[in-house]
Amino acid sequence: MKKNKFLTTVFILLIGFSAMGQGGGVWNFDWNMGFPMGETKDFIGQPSFRGFSMEGRGFVTENITLGGIAAWNVFYESSGWITTQQDETKLYGYQRRYLNVMPLMMTGHYYFSQGSVQPYIGVGVGTYYIESRNFMGIYYVQGKAWHFGVSPEIGIILPFSNSNTGVNLNFKYNYAAKTKSEQAYSWFGVNFGISYLF
Repeated sequence: MKKNKFLTTVFILLIGFSAMGQGGGVWNFDWNMGFPMGETKDFIGQPSFRGFSMEGRGFVTENITLGGIAAWNVFYESSGWITTQQDETKLYGYQRRYLNVMPLMMTGHYYFSQGSVQPYIGVGVGTYYIESRNFMGIYYVQGKAWHFGVSPEIGIILPFSNSNTGVNLNFKYNYAAKTKSEQAYSWFGVNFGISYLF
């Protein structure tokens, strides 16, 4: 029940942000790919091709939008059958690791032009909910935490001719800060999808 209320709140915020623009706005629906960096790469080195985001942006000036984004990414890596040493005990099992990541952020973007090519830069500020699982056989260690995070990005929208839709492509650095119980996480995102301009 709490999860449903939370998701409802997120969608209301996204709609509110996109609607507040006096000069219209943009909806982006993107496929997200992630490439681990830093401490994340030590935990899972394989890239993620399982991700999706929905973002609403509303123009508050001719070139500036404010909005919000909700996304979901899954990172996974299997090490196969391995033997590990913990203190004086040896463990043998099938090791696999998961990261489930849900960013929820407020965003701001600057558009350099409003023509047939619309390059932009932006940043997101908010939180990442990250759940990690490190399996050894049927046993696992799990971590759950909300991380403060930022996500600078650069991108471009290519509107289709005589249409309110277009292609969106952006590159984003995702950084989720360390918490009391969990490490910091970071990854480079490549996001590709459809934009609806209104």
